[in-house]
Parts: sequence; C-alpha cells; structure tokens
Amino acid sequence: IRKGSSKCEPRSLLEKLRWVTLGYHYNWDTKKYTPNHHTPFPSDLAFLSEQVAAACGFQGFQAQAGILNYYHFDSSLGIHVDESELDHSRPLLSFSFGQSSIFLLGGLKREEAPTAMFMHSGDIMVMSGFSRLLHHAVPRVLPNPEGTALPSCLDQALPSDLPAGSVIEQSSEEDWQVCAKYLQSSRINMTIRQVLAEGQNFPEESGTEIKGQAPSEDGYHQENGRAKRHRANTDS
Repeated sequence: IRKGSSKCEPRSLLEKLRWVTLGYHYNWDTKKYTPNHHTPFPSDLAFLSEQVAAACGFQGFQAQAGILNYYHFDSSLGIHVDESELDHSRPLLSFSFGQSSIFLLGGLKREEAPTAMFMHSGDIMVMSGFSRLLHHAVPRVLPNPEGTALPSCLDQALPSDLPAGSVIEQSSEEDWQVCAKYLQSSRINMTIRQVLAEGQNFPEESGTEIKGQAPSEDGYHQENGRAKRHRANTDS
C-alpha cells in the first residue's frame, strides 16, 4: 500500500521491483555465482562497461555479471562488500540514474568509519585496486539537487542523427514516459563486474560454485525501518 495514501491502492509491478541480475545470476541466499545459472549478458551494456573500464586502464575487461538495484525515497542498502567474484583484480563499475543518494565508502573492516559522498544521476563510480573490497552502503535516497522531479540530463531529446555504432537507441514516446515517471521518484543503480579471470573456470572442489561472503546485510533494502530481503519470488 502506498505510504500516506488516503485509500488502499495496490502498487504496480514496477513500483514493487527491487533488483534484477544479469549474466551470471547472483544468489542472494548462498552469496555465490554458479556456471549453470547464467543468461547472455546484454551486449549494449557490456560494450559500455568495457569502454568505461578501458578508459580507466582496465583493458580486456569482460562484463560477466550485473546487479540492478531499484531504490525509492524510503529505500536503503545495508553495509556490505562485493567479494563473491573470483577475480578481484578487475574493477566494479557502478552507474547511477534518476534520483540522488548518499553513498558510504568504508574500509576493509566493517567497523571502520566510512566516508560519505553524494551519487547523482549520470555518475559512474569505479571501485578497483585497494577500493575493490571496501565495505560500502547506501543509507539514504534524496531528491536530485536540481530541484526538479527528473534530472535535466534525462529530460533532453536525443538527436535524430546518432553516430554509427552508438549504443543509444531511440525509444517510443510512450515507453520513455513510463521510464521518466518512474525516475521522478526512484533511483536505479547498475553494478557491473567480471566474475572470472581470462581462462579461469569455476572451482570443481566447491561443487562448481564460487565461495562467497558470509551472510550480512548485503542483499537487503530497508524501507520504513524494516529490512526486506531480496528474493526473486517476493519483492521482484
């Protein structure tokens, strides 16, 4: 039920969406990836991620897995570290769209004091090297600083003559209006990662699964003071 509503109104499926996984699908319960739980990674997002990684000096980066988190103004993400990937030498790429958020970047230990920063629509964060395994969290989602419902970068018409090979595709006005309305009160964050190094396979000794992190608040959105577990058959 919508908070503050004068009558009971069911949330749309889009409003209930909390997360989507791409490529090697992350298991929120076991904190593992498995080779048999995989679908083709979107080619346009893979190309964009590879270009961003290359610009940061990571040639040959392979976008093998992704987690898309969908936030509302009453959402948060608990402190965690992304360590379930087998290759930690490759960066973690984070793309943000829609409303803003406060991002906390901590240390290698959970109890270390974090540094707070804003993440706005269009921001890209690259966690690599020492920062690749730092704890981090999103305690708060905020209206974008422009004071408008939709950030200006998302409210501009695309040119009709897009360059050849552009990953940008024109969408119908009807489809875009659905997206624009959603982003007026929501934030979407995409984190793209490489699971395996070049030529590396999943270890057979662990049942063809990657050993992940110990259970923590990773995989939880907190809304209205209550933690909600990400599960494919409940909040998605």
